[in-house]
Amino acid sequence: MDKANLLNNVKEITLYTGTYGRKKCTCSCIGCTQENYGNKYKDYQGTIEQIKMIIKELPNLKNAYILGNPDVSVDTNFCNLIAKEFIRNNKKVMFSTSGYNGINVVKKLTEGINKKDIVYISYSVDTLNNEKLQLLKGTKNIKIEEIDKAIEFCLNNNITVKIQPTLWNINQDDYKEIIEHYSKLGIRWYTFHAGSFEALLDRKIILKHIEPKKWREIVQDITTIASKKNLKIRIPKIFLDLQEYKKYQLDNKPYCQNGGEGIQIWMQKDGLKATFCPILAEVNSKYIFDLNKKDINFIHNKKQCTVCRMCLDEQVRNMSINKTGEKFYIEKEIFHNVCRYHSYKRGY
Repeated sequence: MDKANLLNNVKEITLYTGTYGRKKCTCSCIGCTQENYGNKYKDYQGTIEQIKMIIKELPNLKNAYILGNPDVSVDTNFCNLIAKEFIRNNKKVMFSTSGYNGINVVKKLTEGINKKDIVYISYSVDTLNNEKLQLLKGTKNIKIEEIDKAIEFCLNNNITVKIQPTLWNINQDDYKEIIEHYSKLGIRWYTFHAGSFEALLDRKIILKHIEPKKWREIVQDITTIASKKNLKIRIPKIFLDLQEYKKYQLDNKPYCQNGGEGIQIWMQKDGLKATFCPILAEVNSKYIFDLNKKDINFIHNKKQCTVCRMCLDEQVRNMSINKTGEKFYIEKEIFHNVCRYHSYKRGY
């Protein structure tokens, strides 16, 4: 498939507005996957011209998920301006934030925007414990109380809020309290992620993966809670037992970042860098390409992925296990580790 056909399929982008990744962010999350992106050009911020180029290159784009650089608290006013540019071109916008600087950020972010054009604002609340939250976010300048004020501002202004925790072993049991707390505020939408080592293999961090058996218990418990409370919750199963894995293999239809309908973009001084699969891009930078150049230089073979033709299961799993020393064998049970993007949507 050539570049034009690939880009014509894109309906949603995840957008980083500048460079220097984690080093530029107002937080310094110890599990941040943006450690290795954009650090070539310190403090570079994207331009409206680059937004116009994105819109031109992606003719069927519908939604722009704006993360900032990598948090919207870094360049809130600019994120507001580019959101307006997308909206002027009949696109909807979403924002993702740590909640840093609370209500001040969300007010600036949404200023002058019709709330009907905002699909949601996502808050990455990993725990309700301030001490633990500050450890995970790498700063003492963030508090749950400030985040909650911002969330209440959104709700009072008819802006949909999504809570998006990332779970590690340190906060693996905090999901119950998070759901209970925010469901009382009326929030019905939650997206859970598993902490990832793919981009962190060369940096020492104190976090650990959640054990596979424990992760499966969490998935089941969250699924039960969602059913009882009538909540919209997504969580990737990731670890499959033998029977589940056989079903997964039989129904292993091509899937990559929403079937090629989603793309991740970093705005940089030397152009727009993009990938169809952030996980694989974290493992190997050759899966990042220049959006504004003619060719997309993917490695093609005969395996599953519709875009890069790589089998993500083996590539990601081997990097995770071999370099961190982890093995997924628990009490004579063997779990198969599958691609988070694949399992995320298909729900295995």
